[in-house]
Amino acid sequence: MIDAALSLCRLLLGLGAVFLLGYGCFALLVPRPPEFPGPEKLAFSFGIGATLLTLWMLVLSWLGLQLGLPVILGPILVLTGVALLVKKLIRGRSREMTTREAPGPPASSPNTAPPIPYRLWDWVFLGLLALLFLGATLRATLYPMWAWDAIATWGCKAKVFYLSRGMNLTCIDAHNYYPNLLPLLLSYLYFCLGRVNDHLAQGLFPLWGALLLALLQAFLRRGGLGRTQALGVTAFLALNGTVFPVHLYIAYADLPLAYFALAAVGLLYLWFTDRAPRGSLALAACAFAGMAWCKYEGPPLAVTVLLAALLTLAWLRPPDLKARLAALGIPLLGLGAGFLPWRLFAALGHLEMGADHIRNIYPQQFLAACTYLGVALANPFYFGVLWPALILALIFCGRSLWRTPRLFLALFIGGNLLAILIAYGVAPTDAAEFPSYVRATLDRLLLHITPVAALLVGEGLKTWGEGRGIGSTEQAIIPGEK
Repeated sequence: MIDAALSLCRLLLGLGAVFLLGYGCFALLVPRPPEFPGPEKLAFSFGIGATLLTLWMLVLSWLGLQLGLPVILGPILVLTGVALLVKKLIRGRSREMTTREAPGPPASSPNTAPPIPYRLWDWVFLGLLALLFLGATLRATLYPMWAWDAIATWGCKAKVFYLSRGMNLTCIDAHNYYPNLLPLLLSYLYFCLGRVNDHLAQGLFPLWGALLLALLQAFLRRGGLGRTQALGVTAFLALNGTVFPVHLYIAYADLPLAYFALAAVGLLYLWFTDRAPRGSLALAACAFAGMAWCKYEGPPLAVTVLLAALLTLAWLRPPDLKARLAALGIPLLGLGAGFLPWRLFAALGHLEMGADHIRNIYPQQFLAACTYLGVALANPFYFGVLWPALILALIFCGRSLWRTPRLFLALFIGGNLLAILIAYGVAPTDAAEFPSYVRATLDRLLLHITPVAALLVGEGLKTWGEGRGIGSTEQAIIPGEK
């Protein structure tokens, strides 16, 4: 019992260090962190911290240093602390100079509105989500690691990295060309625990799912939905079908990739609608880096985000078109920061990068994939009625779909559905094995974009409410809201 309690404390401290590292970088990137409520800070901090920590572990392995908690956490936390101190000193001097140049009475702080009490439906949605995550956490931590990729790819690499104290890919052949954010993060948790313990380490995935839903709820609130509506859409995504709940307790990289995709798309959408807090493009760059470093499908997914953004700007042609086009270079830099280090490491290590996956175009597979995709979108077993709800949302949006930045969300969804079909059309799979190959991968590919689909459902709900004169009695999210 004592040993189990100590292991749990070590796990919580290890996860806390990830949050701490991420929050330090978050505070450096964002001019005014108080503009972000607590759940948003936590969600962004963990994603940034996980990305930076695992990229740092990649650098340490590149330098030939043996991995261990002191070398992993010590230098990067010290550098982050020093950077925060320097930023605080610079900001303090800037305020002092401003006060000297323009003396005057101190500005009184604005009166903040009292927090809105939770209503019955708020508690219903929160209760349903709490039951979901309680079950998922118990399922993740009480059962051993299972499913093929969890054991043979991500889990296998994590154990090898932990036991060899570095990214040793010479003794395994488990899709070595895949990016390694997830196995490195799992191996970091093993270092925190002092041994391999898949039961506790799998608690990472309910946490990541909760942070994804926190981001979705925050984006819906910033978009103009009331708290009850935002919680309803969030619960609607989490409780529809089986794919999302299963990935809360399965050691796959698809849930983290869905998190990073939602962060990138949501921040850019707020930027399009001029609702984004300052520093959002820098945070989006971190999300792009996480996508590229998280999974093999991450860079193509990030490219679809940028293409959707470029097409939206070209179609809407805002007055500051040139400035916005230039600003998209910030997320592009983030994509390079997550993509290039691993590619250089793999090139120097002479790793096979999976180029054999694209050899030809198979029209019969493309046509068959169209049928499989249509069935998956309509099958309630996978995602419930999320996709039919998305169609209704598109109908409710009407002309605003191509006259407002909502076009960006629609282009991202449509572009990725097309990309899935193209990917199946070029996959070198035997004709007899193609149906099973699609069944084994299609639900995960759709999971990457379902949070954004829920975001667009929220936009449709808002338009439907406005058309019926129901307007929300609550304002968009307030910094520091309770």
